[in-house]
Amino acid sequence: MRLLTLPFIVVLVVVCFGAAPAEAQRRPHISRTPDAGNWAIGASVGATAPDNSNLDSGVDVGGGAEGYLTPRLSVRGQLRSAWWGFQAPLGFSGTLQPTFFTGNLVYNWEHGVWHPYVTGGIGAYRYHWTEPGIPDGSNTYGGVNLGGGVEYFFTRDATLTTEFTFHKIGDVDVARATLHDGSFWSVTMGGKKYF
Repeated sequence: MRLLTLPFIVVLVVVCFGAAPAEAQRRPHISRTPDAGNWAIGASVGATAPDNSNLDSGVDVGGGAEGYLTPRLSVRGQLRSAWWGFQAPLGFSGTLQPTFFTGNLVYNWEHGVWHPYVTGGIGAYRYHWTEPGIPDGSNTYGGVNLGGGVEYFFTRDATLTTEFTFHKIGDVDVARATLHDGSFWSVTMGGKKYF
């Protein structure tokens, strides 16, 4: 009996160890999101607060695309626009609309369905103004931005996002004045879809 038991145990161990890798190979591979090579598109809406006290706060809308170099690092391009009003101390009325394209690096951390992130980059900021009694005009300036936010994965490939960003721009010339410091803060909420 003892002679039969030892070979049986050896054969059983070999079969079990051989079957485990074969079973693992049959299981479908589930990739992570985000992962290197993933793309995402998103849109968001929010509020902006200019640093210049002669400008009213306003609404911010925009969208963008993002490509993932690694699961943690991505490159993002966004096109956004905001709308502000001139305040009474300037001595004239009208509106100022910054429309901007930014290119950023984004680094995220994974904490289950929550992915906090930081972002920074450069951009082109076009300031279009309207003032009563004179032709509309615009000027374009370079700027930098820095911010952070969080993504919440409510499905494997779709998220809700919120972001807080500071945009640093120098003086902005409009028809009747030079606005010292065209910088502003933005807080946005939106969604993103991964591919």
